[in-house]
Amino acid sequence: MLLSSAVTRCLLASSSLAAVLLMVAVPANAQEAGAPQTPTPPSAAASNGQPDNTDIVVTAQRRSERLQDVPISITAVGNDDLAKRGIVDVTQLSGAVPGLTIGGAAGGNAGNILSIRGVTGLVQAIGAGQAVGVYLDGVYLSRPDAAFFALDDVERLEVLRGPQGTLYGRNTTGGAINIVTREPSDVVRGGVDISYGNYNSLQSRGSLSGPLADNLAASISGSYNRRDSYLVNTVTGKRQAPATSGTVRGKLRFSSPDQSFTATLAADYAAVDSVIIYKNAFDLAGNLVGFGDPSKVSIDAITEPRQSQSSRSAGAALTMNWKASSTLSLTSITSWRKFDIYTAIDNDASAAPAILTVTKIRNRSFNQELRGLLTLPSFRLTFGGNYYHEFSNTALSTDVPTASIVLNLPNDTSKLDAWALFGQAEYDVLPRLTAVVGLRYNNERRSFVVDYTGRGGNRLPGNVRDQIVIPSFSLNFKATSDILLYVKASEGYLAPGFNGFPGVAATTANTFNAETIWAYEAGVKSQFLNRRVTLNVAGFRYDYRNLQVSAVTGPGQSAIFNAANAKLSGVEASLAVRPVRGLTLSAQATYLDAHYAKYCQAIGAGAPQGNDGLCSPGVADRSGNKLNLSPEWSGGLNVDYEQPVGNLGSLRANASYSWASQSYFSAVNEAFASTGGWERVDGQIGLQLRNGPELYVYGKNLTDNRYAAYGARIRPGLIIAQFNDPRTYGVGVRYRF
Repeated sequence: MLLSSAVTRCLLASSSLAAVLLMVAVPANAQEAGAPQTPTPPSAAASNGQPDNTDIVVTAQRRSERLQDVPISITAVGNDDLAKRGIVDVTQLSGAVPGLTIGGAAGGNAGNILSIRGVTGLVQAIGAGQAVGVYLDGVYLSRPDAAFFALDDVERLEVLRGPQGTLYGRNTTGGAINIVTREPSDVVRGGVDISYGNYNSLQSRGSLSGPLADNLAASISGSYNRRDSYLVNTVTGKRQAPATSGTVRGKLRFSSPDQSFTATLAADYAAVDSVIIYKNAFDLAGNLVGFGDPSKVSIDAITEPRQSQSSRSAGAALTMNWKASSTLSLTSITSWRKFDIYTAIDNDASAAPAILTVTKIRNRSFNQELRGLLTLPSFRLTFGGNYYHEFSNTALSTDVPTASIVLNLPNDTSKLDAWALFGQAEYDVLPRLTAVVGLRYNNERRSFVVDYTGRGGNRLPGNVRDQIVIPSFSLNFKATSDILLYVKASEGYLAPGFNGFPGVAATTANTFNAETIWAYEAGVKSQFLNRRVTLNVAGFRYDYRNLQVSAVTGPGQSAIFNAANAKLSGVEASLAVRPVRGLTLSAQATYLDAHYAKYCQAIGAGAPQGNDGLCSPGVADRSGNKLNLSPEWSGGLNVDYEQPVGNLGSLRANASYSWASQSYFSAVNEAFASTGGWERVDGQIGLQLRNGPELYVYGKNLTDNRYAAYGARIRPGLIIAQFNDPRTYGVGVRYRF
């Protein structure tokens, strides 16, 4: 489908503002843009541990620090590295970041599931928190898909592994992804990147930044992407609807003459239109035959044109930074966001005349955060408070072209109010030894209504509330200027919630309690041989309590309980070597043992007994089974090379190989509802012309390895799966100034 007229108008407005910026650009007295606590990293090539004589700066602990000095398992991927690896949105980070797995589930978390180190959370559109939080310039995004826009004008991505409760606005048990966009510049700068490939793929993005007046600068960026569908319908012989997306983002920054105060007003809009289509492992006769060719689907001709997915995301934020003194800095972030998504999918994923399951999600949120940073010679304190309000509405309905068939469908509403006080103190016990203590008080209440009255059922109101004190402790030892050793213990917390789809026969609301993780980690971050070699290693163990688990009990129907405990342990390592100038070799790998320590699950339509024993009649024992999206082995290799070519310019080449062993999508650990293990090869070769553009060719998934990105058993005779992208390739040109 084409983008909405609103996106078209936004893109036209972007072009107009870009022209204005070029015409009015004048010298300014301001230094390079950026909040005092969020400077631009000195190195654009900011992959985790990438050797470089400059320091990579991140803000993972809400202040500027050298990446190798942060006692957290963190990967930072800079703008240049994103371009060279062909990463255009967050979904493509799998394989580039240790321990990160991304799956798809239309109508669940609005389309995609994020998992870090096997901590995944629930696949639910409403009523539950996220195990992995995503933040855009410090603003929490309520649903994962709200973050899956084109990464235009992005400074870097920071992926933090492990519980993030002390310093972040929404508590997460798995980790956090920080999307940091560029600040407006006091000099004119910009760029454009356009590529064309197979499946009629067009990807375009551009940005422009510059001064408007003394102490006032602005930036504008946008993107438009389009491609034909990867799927052909064997019933009609037609390729499915194309996928299109577009974004526009603008910033206006004011800074005081002495740079002690800055205020940045930012706004963004993103639109994505596509089609979500599943394949069924059963044929029409009810035989289990497998999924067959991932590029072919069988959808009846009546249902086919009605399938679609359309999402719209928008937001605005005001970020103010004040350096009150040489030791005290204060920050305020005020934000508003909305996210709407419409999904219509073929309910039985087959050529039989079908029911379309239609999901409509509306989400509105407001967030206010105030925090301070006190820096003394041997003591540092980060402190603050956060308030978060969210309104959500999710409606399930049916589109039945051939008959009057009714499913168990609700209309859900939810209102969430949460506030927190937090602090993290660091004290240098000895010149090389630092003790860190963090504490967060969290209080939240969610009121909700699950309404089945439109289908002859009940109206189920309710509320859940909770408060908790969340601690963290760590000890950091700086053996040398380039070797850091740390140990850490922290509690992760995921708030209570409600089940939005208990079924039309439900007479009481299905709520569940909070889940917690105690995470223990020890690691070393090191650089040697003049920082030509970087080696980071971390070992971790999680004790997972009251794990929130769900199971499909029928079409549009589920059950959620705090019925499980789990154990997770593993080791991850990253290595980067720069043997000669222009050549960087890097590798990362993760070993993960994530399994249910104790879980007895009622056998149902979407949860057969499988190969598991029984806890009691009708209840399967899942103890020992793997957690969702938790491959035992995963990792990747990357080669980056740049070599001058006379007076012409330079040759740039990047190749990567990534893989993951088998992971599952449910506690049953059913082979058909699993990835089966996967591997992929990506590459890009370009010629950077001196004082000119870069011409490049690219390829993704060059071996055309296909695997299930998501799978689920809905009922007997219906196992569905959604597959990863096929081999893609093309040519492009990018230019920066």
